[in-house]
Amino acid sequence: MVAVAAMLARNESGQANHEDHFVRKQRGFTLIELMIAVALTGILLGMGVPALNLFVSNARQTSVINDFVSSMHTARSTAITTNTRVTICPSSDGASCDVVDWEEGWIVFGDPDSDRVVDPDERVVATAEGAAGLTIESPEFGAFLTYRPNGRVMNASLDGSSGEFTVCDKRGADRAKVLIVDLSGRPRLSKYLADGSSPACS
Repeated sequence: MVAVAAMLARNESGQANHEDHFVRKQRGFTLIELMIAVALTGILLGMGVPALNLFVSNARQTSVINDFVSSMHTARSTAITTNTRVTICPSSDGASCDVVDWEEGWIVFGDPDSDRVVDPDERVVATAEGAAGLTIESPEFGAFLTYRPNGRVMNASLDGSSGEFTVCDKRGADRAKVLIVDLSGRPRLSKYLADGSSPACS
């Protein structure tokens, strides 16, 4: 009987120790541990937010450039295959040429009479929406870009066959991209202007 009583006592003591250990394990963070966790979270967020902003800005700029290049290819291909002039012009409504900046949006349409007006018998073949937070500037193609049937472009001087667009965002000239349209009428992307100088953002 004594042996049984001793065994029961040991079991009860072991169970009590186990329960006490379990209770100790369930306690929460101390104030110091909580402050360290908050500080680490702040550091990680401080490192991650700039990287995320950079990714978003690059993605937005790349998307707009891709849309613009696609419109140029569409216009050039349409001009060659239909043997007529095709114009790209800024447009805020997706239906007609407007006196607005390129970042407001643009349209591509057949323009046989080269008047840069979408006449009733002329068809809009492509449109693009505005590019929020970006600027698209060009000294040669400020108001329009027209492709001739031979695939070359006609700029504001009417007899010019080349030019460039500078795409900027709030990061300034260091992150600007340049679309150069050469004598072939094909656009190419560059970090520099056609003369090799660095682009400027207004």
